[in-house]
Amino acid sequence: MTSQKIDHKNSKVSTAPHARNWFWLGCGFSGVAMLSATVGALLAVSFSLTPLLQKHLTQDEAAIFSKTGSLTRSNLRLPELTRPVNVLVMGMSVLTTDVRNPPTDAQNLSYQAQVNSFDGLSDVMLLVRFDPKTEKMTVLSIPRDTRVEMDGVGVIKINASNINGGPAASAKLVSQLLDGVQIDRYLRVNVEGVEKLVDALGGVMVDVPKDMKYKDDAQHLYINLKKGKQHLNGDQTLQLLRFRQDGLGDIGRIERQHLVMRALMEQALNPVTVTRFPQILSVVQSNLDSNLSVEELLALVGFSVKIDRSNVQMLTVPGEANSLGRNHISYWIPDYSRIQELMSQYFDQS
Repeated sequence: MTSQKIDHKNSKVSTAPHARNWFWLGCGFSGVAMLSATVGALLAVSFSLTPLLQKHLTQDEAAIFSKTGSLTRSNLRLPELTRPVNVLVMGMSVLTTDVRNPPTDAQNLSYQAQVNSFDGLSDVMLLVRFDPKTEKMTVLSIPRDTRVEMDGVGVIKINASNINGGPAASAKLVSQLLDGVQIDRYLRVNVEGVEKLVDALGGVMVDVPKDMKYKDDAQHLYINLKKGKQHLNGDQTLQLLRFRQDGLGDIGRIERQHLVMRALMEQALNPVTVTRFPQILSVVQSNLDSNLSVEELLALVGFSVKIDRSNVQMLTVPGEANSLGRNHISYWIPDYSRIQELMSQYFDQS
């Protein structure tokens, strides 16, 4: 499969068609999205017992997301989308220092451990458009270091929007960044969920592009991967996703996220996946937070299964890396003129 990158030195927006189905952690959601209609029906039954929404939204927060018209309609099988839907997907990295009351087993450690929470930084941010009119899906990656200004906080990297204001604040900032695009729903998946998901799928086959070695004792983050095609478990997949020490910063990381998405797609298409459904469902329920209703989630699943592979576009917010300010903080500086062009072409922003 060939791909093209966005040329950040000119104003043209290039695309890379990828597989038809997606889940995050850029990644997680594609595993579920590619299950059969039978599994979709099981999701409906199971989710009816456990709400997707793990964080209560205030009236003002809920108002940030679209309430215009129904997103779905029901038929005899699975619900269907009635109009284009934009979903903000966030992959969360939450450390013990990010939460007020860390779990007992994570207290008094000599390092910052990952915890099962959604109140941390967004390691991955994607705006995903599901368009039943064109039968296309667009996945727009937002570099975590993107420079934005948040009301009451000041200039921040966009990955800090969640820890400062939750999913609604993140959606508001993403909308402002992307030419005022309407965001209909959000979905958050944490790091623990991604690792468990990959293991529940039985691992993934990935062609690691280069040797990767990195150590951070403060977070117990140890990366040690060799170049080449190999079978990765959940922990190793996270190593690939979190590696940044290659001189490419966010862009290199986004490329590796796309690599993992494709690998997850291939594994999720394996019929054996259905036999691992109980583990997959457990991951979704405990490590996912979303204001999607059960019916809406199933409509997205059904849509993702049906569309052609060539109708999936994967993009990155145009801009350039730069160091600004007294402390030379590294930012991704968005190119708003090219963002406007991109949003007009792929998100129907007039």
